[in-house]
Amino acid sequence: MKTHWILFLIVVIVGVIHGAALALVGVVPWLVDLVFRLVYRARIYNNGTFFKKKKSTTSMGVIASDQVSVATLHGSITRISFPRVRKDTGEMFEFQAGQYAFLCIPTISRLQWHPFTISSAPHEDVVSFYIKASGDWTNKLFEMASKNDGAPLNILVDGAYGRVSIDLENPEIYAHFALFAGGIGITPMRSILNWLHYERYTLDRSEIQTVRFTWAVPNLDVIKAFMGNIDANGEESAGSAGYFAREIFHGDVNSAFHSEFYVTEGVRDIEDPVDQQLSQYLHYGSRFDCIEILRELGEQAKRDGKDRVAVLVCGPASMVRAVLDTSMTFSKVINVKFDVHFELFEL
Repeated sequence: MKTHWILFLIVVIVGVIHGAALALVGVVPWLVDLVFRLVYRARIYNNGTFFKKKKSTTSMGVIASDQVSVATLHGSITRISFPRVRKDTGEMFEFQAGQYAFLCIPTISRLQWHPFTISSAPHEDVVSFYIKASGDWTNKLFEMASKNDGAPLNILVDGAYGRVSIDLENPEIYAHFALFAGGIGITPMRSILNWLHYERYTLDRSEIQTVRFTWAVPNLDVIKAFMGNIDANGEESAGSAGYFAREIFHGDVNSAFHSEFYVTEGVRDIEDPVDQQLSQYLHYGSRFDCIEILRELGEQAKRDGKDRVAVLVCGPASMVRAVLDTSMTFSKVINVKFDVHFELFEL
């Protein structure tokens, strides 16, 4: 990594020599951003102030290293979490459903900041990131987490950034929602799903009539990483921090939320606690039919006198393309507008 930085600086210097004015147009903003992230933001998140912290100063940044939790989960996934409201100072990490943040872990690299979706919903007490080991940095993170003995983790967080491209907050626009996720692409969908559930049942947003949630995974390991602690009877243990609002999987037929999991590999294991808890939602050896799901939702919206459906998808390119194509087709055929927000993410 250091060699790459040295070579990059050499290229920059040579470029400046041969075309100083033109090169500086691109280099200066890059250097400003680099200094901002490595010096200013790091100082702010560590101390709460850029200047030297005095003993009387109570502001110490949003995240305290001794309040950060890191754990390894099924499917080579690392979970990083910390209180949304810092316990000793009351400072709050503010974000919206579906946003992302840049993470830097100095013990891995002080120069690398990587974007990850915030998988928590804004109303939850804990902010969580679920990170799949799929590259050099994420593999190092997983290895470090597997060896972590509870020692404080120094982590820098820059965000939150971005937003969902369709207006989910205006209750007058959408009453019907379709959420599709593939593998680790569940992270933004989980945030949005739990937020919608909170809006519907805690804030009594009765305009939310139907939410169809569909998640495709290669095996149960991915699902296990995102569930709470399940006992031998297939029930969540007391105090378990489940990945979803419990009612999403324990609602009655009149619930606004309908969930389906598609496991493309493996077969049902009746002795598996997770399999027991989710048995009525699991489909083995098949893939979901987005055509049927969107057709049903579009026809329902039309019967309810609505002319728009919110569609959100995060997964591999093939999944995203199928949902996009189907949404475009039904927007013409059913005469209901399917508005799509999509993100690409490999399984």
